Amino acid sequence: MYKLAVFSLSIALLCSCARKVNSGGDARSSAGGVAAKEGAPVIRSDVHLYPVLVDDKWGYIDGQGNVVIKPQFTGAQRFSHGLAAVQTTRAGKVGFIDETGKMVIPQEYKLTDPFSEGYAAVLTFKDLKWGYIDTTGKMVIEPKYVAAGRFSEGLAPVGVPAGTNANYGYINPSGKMVIDAVYDSAVPFGEGLAAVRSFGEQIKYIDPSGKVVIPPQYTTAGEFAEGLAPVEVKTTNGVRWGYINHKGELAISGRFNNAQPFQEGLAPAQTSSTKWGYITADGKMALPDRYDRVDRFYNGLALVQVGTKAGYIDKTGKYVWESK
Repeated sequence: MYKLAVFSLSIALLCSCARKVNSGGDARSSAGGVAAKEGAPVIRSDVHLYPVLVDDKWGYIDGQGNVVIKPQFTGAQRFSHGLAAVQTTRAGKVGFIDETGKMVIPQEYKLTDPFSEGYAAVLTFKDLKWGYIDTTGKMVIEPKYVAAGRFSEGLAPVGVPAGTNANYGYINPSGKMVIDAVYDSAVPFGEGLAAVRSFGEQIKYIDPSGKVVIPPQYTTAGEFAEGLAPVEVKTTNGVRWGYINHKGELAISGRFNNAQPFQEGLAPAQTSSTKWGYITADGKMALPDRYDRVDRFYNGLALVQVGTKAGYIDKTGKYVWESK
């Protein structure tokens, strides 16, 4: 089976059973930056809107919890580069809207990722293969992959057929395979390192040349961010999650049931109570472990869920919006 992307909260997903590259905890990407050259994809970081579910329809709120795009969609993703993927019929075709709610990239895809570094992975209906579009909607990397992940640091993990399975490597924005597809799992690069698994080995970290920097030793591992990466390690209490630094040293001890990468100074971590909270880079709990499901912080807000109720919190744990 091809590796599946793991999303933190199902309430922000578009409806599909498509297969994606394992993203080490989530399939989201950060908007930001400015296009560096003429003809490069437009990259906007000024749209801070968040998907919310109201009466079984998706709309978008701003950072203060005000509805700015009325609930009208059956599926929605977060904004990135000023665009967000939506569906207007359940399990229907996916397109992209702008911050006014206008459909600016037509609904013609089975599934998509948010934009990252100017490109979004899209699954076509015709061949059920993944390719990449730019922010104008132009297909810039032809759909030929059985799995695809987001661009990060100029590279994106993709899967190519290998019998009933897939092999994974990394392409550049021109679609050239710059790290050969020789792995059975791969995650996007973060801070110059990417977690990959060779056949018969545990997970290791490589650099953009494919050189092994941190040797195989983890059963599961995520992306580096803010100097740390979540990994599964063996402890006296069994397998637990902790965080390593760029040298592969355990910087936060393995004491969590699950963990996600850092973002904006905090990382979601699941304690032995099976609840999630947020920790700081020194491993201290910044927000109590009281959530059933969580996401990382984006532009100061994080999506959380307790029971059947979901909402967005700020870094103090205060809700700016809650579902009814």
